Amino acid sequence: MVKQDLRSENIDTFSLFKKALKDLVESDSFLFARNARREAFSCRMAQHLNRYFGNEWYIDAAIDGSDLLIWDRQGNIPLSLFIAKDYVSSAQKDKARLFHLSMKPALTLALSLLEGKDYMLIYRFEKEYIDYMHVYPDHEYQDTVLKRCLIKEDDDKNPTLFRIKKKKATSS
Repeated sequence: MVKQDLRSENIDTFSLFKKALKDLVESDSFLFARNARREAFSCRMAQHLNRYFGNEWYIDAAIDGSDLLIWDRQGNIPLSLFIAKDYVSSAQKDKARLFHLSMKPALTLALSLLEGKDYMLIYRFEKEYIDYMHVYPDHEYQDTVLKRCLIKEDDDKNPTLFRIKKKKATSS
């Protein structure tokens, strides 16, 4: 990856992540059928990410609490990834947020695989908020931002900074 401003770099990193996610779903669908542990998903995801990030980056599992870490081992971290088979719990969100604040990766994501759903949920952590996004494997891995919530509040009472409203179909 060429050094760019942080926003462009994050967009590029997220795009590479989605390509690897597509590879995971298409090449390793047997993991879903066998109800594999999340560590199996982490291992396979690391292999797919390796194709896109090149030799200047290391992809390590279970480093400092993250499930996967893409880094140069000198402190530069374009992506930290946390993987869950179900929705990410409050404790898991706290863990990812604290990792993001302490290790300062450019992009911190949590991926909920959500077996049996037609989408996956991606959480993107920032200093003060979390973005929630659906990714639809059956629709070319299109992602949709659902909402942005402040981190400081309890999940059940979390104020939404914005929510994307879906257009309702009108009958003619």
